[in-house]
Amino acid sequence: MRICIAIEKFNPQVGGAERYCWDLAQFLAEHDHEVKVICMTAQDPLHPSVQIIRLTCIRFPQAFRHLSFALLHRRQARSMPDHIHFCVGNTCFMDVYQPHGGVHRAWFDRDTLRYDRHLRTPVRFFKRLSLKDMVQRALEWWTFRVQRPHVIAISKMVAQDIRERFQYLSSLITLIPNGIDTARFTSQNRMYSSEIRKRYGLGEDDFVFLFVAQNFTLKGFDVLLEATRNLRESPCRILLIGPADAAARRKAALFKDVIVIGDRAHDLEKIYPACDCLVHPTFYDACSLVILEALASGLPVITTFVNGASMYVDERNGLVVPPGDPYALAVAMKDMMERRRTSEEITFKNHNEVFASVEELLVQEERRRNKDKGG
Repeated sequence: MRICIAIEKFNPQVGGAERYCWDLAQFLAEHDHEVKVICMTAQDPLHPSVQIIRLTCIRFPQAFRHLSFALLHRRQARSMPDHIHFCVGNTCFMDVYQPHGGVHRAWFDRDTLRYDRHLRTPVRFFKRLSLKDMVQRALEWWTFRVQRPHVIAISKMVAQDIRERFQYLSSLITLIPNGIDTARFTSQNRMYSSEIRKRYGLGEDDFVFLFVAQNFTLKGFDVLLEATRNLRESPCRILLIGPADAAARRKAALFKDVIVIGDRAHDLEKIYPACDCLVHPTFYDACSLVILEALASGLPVITTFVNGASMYVDERNGLVVPPGDPYALAVAMKDMMERRRTSEEITFKNHNEVFASVEELLVQEERRRNKDKGG
């Protein structure tokens, strides 16, 4: 097949959608498909047969970047009728569409939940006046109302949002959740636990919550901080992995005995199993990769019900809480710490029962020997 992938930045270091397109291109090329990538910027692909087509777009402001990329991509793609055109957003011409960031309208409504309820209406009003929001709404409207491509939904939540907000036919939607490299993300990496904890100054007996994000605000960092205030009597450590800005660092400094800023990391596969629980109180995620990676690494998770990946979370491997609710998050975090303590108590209790059984056997054996001697 001839497949053309559209993404503004073809770079696995940028984010989820970018990494997804990068991996998809390599996979398709390795299976002998002809692959082209239409983008603004690109890192050289690993597979030599992947062809890069760079577009010269307006860079600033961001709204003009999205719009110019969409229009230039449309012109380029229409000149390639023999290709299957695939995109993940910010385009207006495609055969197959995977809204990697979910539905923009759904994201907009849920993202504003992070504001005080008295401010949400005016915040939504002024945000809708932004040129960037207008462009993204227009492109999304065109995609679902005019272009009507086959859609790959990465979670049940995304599929439901598309059907409900655009009355989209279920026959045009295929559910294919994000995939991860289970050879890389595995509980066997627990062998690196001491190395990772030493790197970040974490004690072997510390209960460590892990927070991984590119966008701290959207992923609920402030909610996590507020929840942490309610954990004073339940000591724990929180490891932050991601590009923490100056504001996030100032806030984290107020919890210097609890929060550790780890900045970016390129060996997350080792970090997950070195911690005790991933906490991801996001305001919106189509299907968070960090949830899937953590679960594959044997790490329980706490996330919100507006995360498409919550469909994989049950009482056996984690907890799901409402977005923007620090009290519910604190309760869930305490629950996770209690689970480990209870597990340890059960383990030690079982050890004690074994010791008691062995002691009884030894006593009986001693009595038998004494009886034999006396006989």
